[in-house]
Amino acid sequence: MLPVLRTDRLCLRPVVAGDLPEITRLIGDFAVSRMLSVVPHPYSVEDAETWFLQTEGQTGNGERVFAIELDSRAAGAVSVGKPAEAPEFGYWLGRSYWGRGFMTEAGRAALAWLFETTDTQTVMSGALDENTASLNVLSKLGFTGAHTYSLSVKSRGETLPGMRVQLSRERFETLKGGAS
Repeated sequence: MLPVLRTDRLCLRPVVAGDLPEITRLIGDFAVSRMLSVVPHPYSVEDAETWFLQTEGQTGNGERVFAIELDSRAAGAVSVGKPAEAPEFGYWLGRSYWGRGFMTEAGRAALAWLFETTDTQTVMSGALDENTASLNVLSKLGFTGAHTYSLSVKSRGETLPGMRVQLSRERFETLKGGAS
């Protein structure tokens, strides 16, 4: 079972079945799903249930997903991917939570947990070129080494240009105290 992580404003905790209606509503907003590679649009409760069953409680060989809780409800999710040489860091927030630094705060907590509890040396991530907010979050978290790649976006039925980045344990530790 994943731990509960607390930041100044957020609680990161395992996703529970009771979160699924709110997750469906938030990620079902095309403004959110259009920036995510594997999320269909429209997004149904059945889609949320399938995703939940794939990720529920997985801390070993599965995707490790934390619900981002704000005001006692799910506001989004952050994942540190499947254990691998370089696991994938992914995230999303409901539109009403954008622009207030929540994702950087949640991401920093999830990455700190990953580096403190595993021997992971490098984490990979990426975002669409047009998703400047997400690219800014990755930059604030210390991800570097941007190179272009193509990202298949299920909700749009298109392959679009994106930026692929990485974060080393050493860089994260160096920036942990000073990154904003």
